[in-house]
Amino acid sequence: MSSPAASATSTAASAASTNSVLEKLGLLLVAIVVLRFTRAAMQFIYRHVLGPSALCRGSVDFAKCGKWAVVTGATDGLGKAYARQLAGRGMDVVLISRTQSKLDATADEIRAEYPGREVRCVRADFSDEDTGLVYGHVGRELHGLEVGVLVNNVGLSYPYPEYFLKAAEDQCDNGNKATAGLGPKLFDDMVRCNITSMIHMCRLVMPGMADRRKGCVINIGSSTSEIPCPLLTVYGATKKFVEKFSRELNTEYGGSGKNGFNITVQCVMPGYVATKMSKINRTSWLVPSPDKFVRSALQTTGLEPVTQGYMPHTLMVKAIALAESISKSMMSRMVLNNMLSIRARVLRTQAKKQKEAFALTQDPIESAVDN
Repeated sequence: MSSPAASATSTAASAASTNSVLEKLGLLLVAIVVLRFTRAAMQFIYRHVLGPSALCRGSVDFAKCGKWAVVTGATDGLGKAYARQLAGRGMDVVLISRTQSKLDATADEIRAEYPGREVRCVRADFSDEDTGLVYGHVGRELHGLEVGVLVNNVGLSYPYPEYFLKAAEDQCDNGNKATAGLGPKLFDDMVRCNITSMIHMCRLVMPGMADRRKGCVINIGSSTSEIPCPLLTVYGATKKFVEKFSRELNTEYGGSGKNGFNITVQCVMPGYVATKMSKINRTSWLVPSPDKFVRSALQTTGLEPVTQGYMPHTLMVKAIALAESISKSMMSRMVLNNMLSIRARVLRTQAKKQKEAFALTQDPIESAVDN
């Protein structure tokens, strides 16, 4: 039989061995965490600080991609800013939008700002149900042009946050269809503008890029594809399509190897920007002007296939993702409450305007009766 002293010694040695293994495992885990954190920090610094800086300015020389840049939804907001800044980088520009007067005004602005640049206008309504007619016309207008950059910016959102079933109803006012932009047609128009237009514009423009083995496609998505967006359900879903489509297209046509086409495909997913669509007029650190946002986003092209394009928006999305990791239901409920408050404010304003308009129609009658 072993003595008590020998048994105690054996137990102590076994415990020491176990502790040694646990210590090594703990050190390994700490090293992995530190390595992953360092890698993530270095990627963030490169993608959002060093890469977009004036020193690097992204990795795409837009002017070398081809002579022309094509921009859809080019007369307002981000589209107009992309058109102006690509012209500033040495490209001739094709503006595509549905309103001829705005097209002409935007073209005149770009020509005045960059006298050496050629600007063409193509009138097209991407919400038109006759897609064959629309893209047949656009294809003819672009035929023969060396298009190096395509910016799919045209998009349509809700006029204000609304429940899906409520937004799908035919909105009526005294038996007449209202012009608030709601109703089932809104969803059809949204899909045609946000999804169908992007697919067909890529179909029209990318063959030339593939033949030349160079080009750049920038698809404008939205941060709503990454964060909760109740009451903007269909809009957020269409933008998720933009993100997925762009990722896979970049895999198919990116790269410069034997099977590569050297076409950069990027999805830019902004947060709030001071545009007509967002209905925000005042800029801030978190809500940039279109020019400020696009200047930042263009510097990320070639660095990130999917990006917010603007560091404050990236920080916002990461903060929401962190909150979701703690409680998804809590974060979704917070966003829903915020959307409901916006909805209530808009509906109050609409009700007030309707009441004032009704009062104006009644006053002349009341005056006649009084007299």
